[in-house]
Amino acid sequence: MPNTRILTENTLNQYSEIRKPKRGYFPIKIRKISFSNELLLIGVILDKEPEEMVYIKVTASELLISCSVDTHENYLSRYAYFSLTQLMYYHTEYDFEEYYWPDFFDQETGESKYLMIHKSKDNLKVSLKVSYKGFYKTGKQLPVISQNRVPLRKALPYTQEQPPKETHVILGFCLADSNNEWYRTNHYPFLVPYTGILNKAKTEVRSFTTYVLNEMQLSEIDLSDEQQNLVEICFDMKKIALVANPEYKEDAHKLSEKRKQNQNNFNQLFELWQKALPLLSERLYTHYIYTYGMRNVKGKPRRSYMTPCAFNNETPEICFLWKDKGDYYKLELRLMLQGRIHSLQYYFNTAFFAMLSYSPRNYVLLNSVDDSQLVSYFQQSQFKLLVLKKHYEGDFKNFVDQLRMVYRFINK
Repeated sequence: MPNTRILTENTLNQYSEIRKPKRGYFPIKIRKISFSNELLLIGVILDKEPEEMVYIKVTASELLISCSVDTHENYLSRYAYFSLTQLMYYHTEYDFEEYYWPDFFDQETGESKYLMIHKSKDNLKVSLKVSYKGFYKTGKQLPVISQNRVPLRKALPYTQEQPPKETHVILGFCLADSNNEWYRTNHYPFLVPYTGILNKAKTEVRSFTTYVLNEMQLSEIDLSDEQQNLVEICFDMKKIALVANPEYKEDAHKLSEKRKQNQNNFNQLFELWQKALPLLSERLYTHYIYTYGMRNVKGKPRRSYMTPCAFNNETPEICFLWKDKGDYYKLELRLMLQGRIHSLQYYFNTAFFAMLSYSPRNYVLLNSVDDSQLVSYFQQSQFKLLVLKKHYEGDFKNFVDQLRMVYRFINK
């Protein structure tokens, strides 16, 4: 498939007239023997025949196949064909990305200081060593960096909330989060009000009563102007937070429309979060919950799922650390707050927010949608990208040059 290392059954069949027998059982056994100098060695046994070797090299645009018997540039042997179909197993495709490591091996020794190769009986797994996580491979898609720099958000004044004097019933606000790639009712992060009861000392929420999803649920609570404004923002958020998922065999036009609508909702939600921030900062009763889908945002919040959190009113500025590591460069994303550089927590991606590594429940609202998308990209590789110097020219250099025009770089 274009721009991937995926071989489909349809593509494979275009290069061979061999097919599995339609009737009867035809046993195929393969074992991944070794991976050295970018070459994957597979042993294949067809029925009761002797084992033969198949050699596979994955490049940016081609899958190179050889065999210990009769494969050549114009002919794919039975052993090569059936080893590839067996890799696909019950699927109609196989992704060779795991074996695409251009220039990561020492040509003399055939080994790689960057990779871990785990060998089992008939299989092997290839992955980057922990200290080299985030290595760029040629052909990988890099984000497009907008040159329209968004001015840093100005910090607005906020009011420090005080515990209620004559009641233990409170109105709190919860960051409802989910993974928008998992469930049918997935959603972008939005803010949802809840009611709860404080402990005797009024220092924390003892129990949670209900999510507030309409004005009727607030009839017995005397709201301040700030709370009323925040509740209205919450209701506006929930209306557009749900992610539209693709349906089975949906046509390209409808998919495009859904992606466009999702992006529009994402942008509008970000604007609402910016509007909510000064009303939300320094509130006493704020929590985080991972919802596992919008369908669960109803009724009584589960206490064990509700985690106290805070919302930082400061405006973060993305910056990058640039390091020359000898045979490769290292690019690390950091946040600058009030002149200090902070590393980020990378276990969770909460779209509009960044979480500082030393204080992961202190949510920092990013400055722009572009910043949010950049942080999400870097979060996948623990906020660092590494590139071999021989791969630097071209796409990666263009990417770094674009970053340098918009963000601060600090050479280390």
